[in-house]
Amino acid sequence: MTKQHYVPNLAELQLLGELNYRRIGKVLRTKEEEREWHFAIDTSGHQRSCLSLSLKDESRFTSELLLEFMPETQSELMFDAKLKMIIRLYHDVGLAEITDGHRQFRGSYPYPNDEMRHKDEKFRLNQQLADLLELCLKHGHRLDDVSFIQMA
Repeated sequence: MTKQHYVPNLAELQLLGELNYRRIGKVLRTKEEEREWHFAIDTSGHQRSCLSLSLKDESRFTSELLLEFMPETQSELMFDAKLKMIIRLYHDVGLAEITDGHRQFRGSYPYPNDEMRHKDEKFRLNQQLADLLELCLKHGHRLDDVSFIQMA
């Protein structure tokens, strides 16, 4: 029996990138000229989370955003519940993708690997971005005054 290698579905990954670009456009709508955007997200169970986006770098064809997502109140968990990801926007092709700040993630990774990445890590991270943006669009509201939120 031969071992099958994971082959990324490039059409599916590109579609996800295009949809994420549109989702970011919807989240930032009417406030595109700003450099930071803050949102409160109310979900079931009376949980409130905070999502913030900040513009880190900008050029003619690309922009780089830092996304941070965390619970509003301090957690009693033994680990940091804050999620950070860097999103690169390609304006010329209308695409968004998660990067690590220095390079793009590869389409597939051998499994197992020393970095403990999933074989489809790139797709999973971009799907996680889609889920966060949809959560923000469906249950979030923009905060113009973020002074009461502890952005740790």
